Amino acid sequence: MGRVSRYSYYRKQKYIRKAKDSLKIKLLVDEWVKDKKYLGHEVGIEILGRDLGINRTYISNYINDTYNCNFNTWLHRMRVEDAKRIITEKPELSMGQVAIMTGYNDQAHFSKQFKYVMGISPMKWKKEQMTKF
Repeated sequence: MGRVSRYSYYRKQKYIRKAKDSLKIKLLVDEWVKDKKYLGHEVGIEILGRDLGINRTYISNYINDTYNCNFNTWLHRMRVEDAKRIITEKPELSMGQVAIMTGYNDQAHFSKQFKYVMGISPMKWKKEQMTKF
């Protein structure tokens, strides 16, 4: 093997290994999301890495590349989507109850993250949804 072809061979092997690693991470992350483990109260990139048996840096890079955001933004987006569903399906619940159900320890943090993701407070969002029906 010449120098250039040897480089191409190793570069190709690195790409194949990276693709396999990405597929493994994708499958594990997808299962974690499907099981709604992001709703846990003690969720962080380190805990996710430990649960999946993958280095946190690899997971972080995967999330950054796949979702174009960091882990925390990704986590809050998923939680807010669940919160919107809960608010719509069970409007009698308080925002504090919705906060706990979606992995937040208190209503204030939930409201702050909801507004960050949606651009509107959860109470205003709820009122808007109720006027649509």
